[in-house]
Amino acid sequence: MSAPTRLFEIPHHQLQHHPQDNMFVSKIDGKWIGVSTKDFLDEAMQVSRALIAKGIQPGDRVGIVSSTRYEWNVMDIAIQQVGAIVVPFYPNISVNDYRYIFNDAGIKLCVVGDDDLYQKINGIKSEIPTLQELYTMDVVPNVPNWSELKDAGSADADGEISERMSNVKNGDLATIIYTSGTTGNPKGVMLSHNNLLSNAMACTNTIPADENSKVLSFLPVCHVYERMLHYLYMYLGC
Repeated sequence: MSAPTRLFEIPHHQLQHHPQDNMFVSKIDGKWIGVSTKDFLDEAMQVSRALIAKGIQPGDRVGIVSSTRYEWNVMDIAIQQVGAIVVPFYPNISVNDYRYIFNDAGIKLCVVGDDDLYQKINGIKSEIPTLQELYTMDVVPNVPNWSELKDAGSADADGEISERMSNVKNGDLATIIYTSGTTGNPKGVMLSHNNLLSNAMACTNTIPADENSKVLSFLPVCHVYERMLHYLYMYLGC
């Protein structure tokens, strides 16, 4: 694969050039658990299939409301692969801001991190006409889990996913990132694949990291700076 021109190609680039046994490592129950590049992409493909099964079309807005975690990145790539638009949210904004942004963006499906976030958003779901599906990443009793979402897909959708990926252009909208709203209601900043990709590529000679490096992510990945760094780290094979 040549140099990526769309953001979702970056982990595929890593698989070809710098495949890692531990692409992402998360601390779970006191132990560091790693996920390989291939397993990451397999899981992203599983979610992409599920999004198609749930009726997500190119251009639809899909929300991610969570602190920084492995699943955030899976959702990000999976949403992009089907031509949909990623709308990330800070996990600590007000219910009024959630209500406004969900309606302003027209969020159709959303995955949240934990039960607290689920309760906040589910509590206003009736006020968000576009929102059809809501899932949690954490396992919460009697709450739809993203494992159920992943199980909804079918390998029959792989051809459609490939077609959708090929139809995405470098200048197409990839994400809408909302401002803090300190000067009124939050404003949606519309960013293309090229907007983020060009920044990541411009930093390849600036950030002292390569395929032998370990990096620690602690800033909110919903913020454009940390998100750009995640793409850069994936591209470098960290």
